[in-house]
Amino acid sequence: MVYPALIASISDHAHPTWRANALGTYRFWRDIGCAAGVLVAGVLADAINLNSTIIAAAVLTAGSGLLAAL
Repeated sequence: MVYPALIASISDHAHPTWRANALGTYRFWRDIGCAAGVLVAGVLADAINLNSTIIAAAVLTAGSGLLAAL
């Protein structure tokens, strides 16, 4: 449910002549993050264990949420 709101927010804040580039840039980095996150999580799960990997993901998520709230 967050994705449509993010797309709308980007569209609202980007100048109409740059809107397509703004959406493309956002999608590029979002997709890179998804791919990198899966790879890092897999490496962590193999290196330590699955529970610690889930805790690390929770800490990163909470940290990014706190950073965004600033």
